[in-house]
Amino acid sequence: LTDHPRNVPDNILRRMPENGGVVMVTFVPSFINEEVRTFEGAPDEAPRATLADVADHIDHVRAVAGIDHVGIGSDFDGISSTPVGLEDVSTYPALLEELARRGWTEKELRKLVGENVLRVWREAETVARRIQRVRGPSTATIEELDGPGRD
Repeated sequence: LTDHPRNVPDNILRRMPENGGVVMVTFVPSFINEEVRTFEGAPDEAPRATLADVADHIDHVRAVAGIDHVGIGSDFDGISSTPVGLEDVSTYPALLEELARRGWTEKELRKLVGENVLRVWREAETVARRIQRVRGPSTATIEELDGPGRD
């Protein structure tokens, strides 16, 4: 939907059911709106990303990866502007209302807002406990695992 290098490409989204992960949809305006991403004019003339743009991205991840592999990762703590209609966490109900209007069920919305992430965390804890039973913590460095870095 938006050609930003930090967005997850469809070929990776299609693999999400294999690994059980969750893709968190951000609210970063240049990640969710192509006009915002490519705008080069005066700041006061810049287009604005909207709640609908975020909903479009959430819909897209659900359509490609599946409902079990999408979550909300607003990035409110790291962005200088927000999509119109999603100015802070108090506006989350408006996003959920928009998704419900688009046909999302209450069960799907629960997965989006937290159940998917909680599932992944539980699975990660299970793997961690299994690894801890067979070996101690790794002390390997990145260089030891991946080889020396390139300058």
